Amino acid sequence: MRIGAKITLFYTSITFGITLFIVLVFYIFTSRYINKLFDVNLCDKAYLTAQKHWEKDEMNIKSYQLIEQKYKALLPQAREVLLNCDSAKSLKDSLNKYLSPEQQKVIYNGEPIAFSKGGLCGAALYYPDNQGNFLVFVMAHNGYGYKIQQHTLLLSMILLLVSILITFMMGRLYSGKILEPLKSLLQNLKQIRGNNLNVKLNESGNKDELDDLIHTLNEMLDRINEAFKSEKSFVNSASHELNNPLTAIQGECEIILMKERSPQEYVESLERISTESKRLSQLIKHLLFLSRHDKELLSQELLPIELDEFLSELAQSNNRVVFSNLVVDHTSLVLNANPYLLRVAIQNFISNACKYSNDHVDLRLKVNNNIPCIEIEDYGIGIPKDELSGIFQSFYRASNTRSYSGTGIGLTLSCKILSIYKAEILVESEENVHTIFSISFPS
Repeated sequence: MRIGAKITLFYTSITFGITLFIVLVFYIFTSRYINKLFDVNLCDKAYLTAQKHWEKDEMNIKSYQLIEQKYKALLPQAREVLLNCDSAKSLKDSLNKYLSPEQQKVIYNGEPIAFSKGGLCGAALYYPDNQGNFLVFVMAHNGYGYKIQQHTLLLSMILLLVSILITFMMGRLYSGKILEPLKSLLQNLKQIRGNNLNVKLNESGNKDELDDLIHTLNEMLDRINEAFKSEKSFVNSASHELNNPLTAIQGECEIILMKERSPQEYVESLERISTESKRLSQLIKHLLFLSRHDKELLSQELLPIELDEFLSELAQSNNRVVFSNLVVDHTSLVLNANPYLLRVAIQNFISNACKYSNDHVDLRLKVNNNIPCIEIEDYGIGIPKDELSGIFQSFYRASNTRSYSGTGIGLTLSCKILSIYKAEILVESEENVHTIFSISFPS
């Protein structure tokens, strides 16, 4: 079922339920009021009947005539039963015929009692007089009241049906109007293709939730477009980088097979093939690592690593690296991380520093504002200032590194590893002077 139909059906059902409840309450209270009003008229009729029969000798002519007029005007169709309580032998049977035992107990209190019997409404009155004690029963059909109730019920049902019909029609109309921007949005979304992500969805200008949705979708499309471009660039660069060693290996094989070579030439050719194969293997390994999700990296086993010992071991593996522990109190700084991943990340910075510098490389451990920090500083070619922002992109290489071998994914790999440990990387560089990478671990 479509959303518009669901909205229409939902609000029509709510309207039906509320209106039906109001109609039932109105009908019940109206019926009770009509019945109560008829009972009051019956009681008045009982008083007038008693006065008409037994008060003639105690009233003047004018007062009696007024009672007779009221008597004739009020419920002329009513049937009367008069009983003498002093002489009627069948009084008990008559009382049982019209009144319940509870009503018979209170009938002699002087107040009229309303009752119903066989579709008739009635009123009973005990009337003591100087001529004796009497019981007056007045009974009549509440035909007029029943007609009013029937007309009220019929009118209520008609109004209920009309309100439901109006609600349904307005619901269809209004839901269609509300969902019209959504339908337009869906049509625009269907036109989006992988090669056409620059589409901008038009907002309705109502500043409502739908506009928020469209704005969010536009932002998402921008992010997807950027990710798509980045992915496309990554694939192109990866293809190019993978093609270079493969082309070199294929060319070397073709050259060496063109004619018979000396054993030394074969050895040299195989060494070149081996070098390119290692380069290809390392590149594939890095690419596979970059394709892994952060959750996979976080699932690696974490161990407490004492940074001073860890960095000291890294420095010992290269005689150009000078390690300095600048922690004032020489407190052991411990980081929970995967030793292999952390080694790969830091080693990439050290390898780059050694590659682009002929001098020594400083590796320092310090604490800044209670935050452990690792610094790698080299004194080589540096990085152009306008290119600092791109050094962590895949396959990106600064303009002054063309004469150096490399793939441009080492820093990308390190950045990905360190990001899972919430590390912050700052770069400071001056061409032909130095480059400093500062890695902080706030967490």
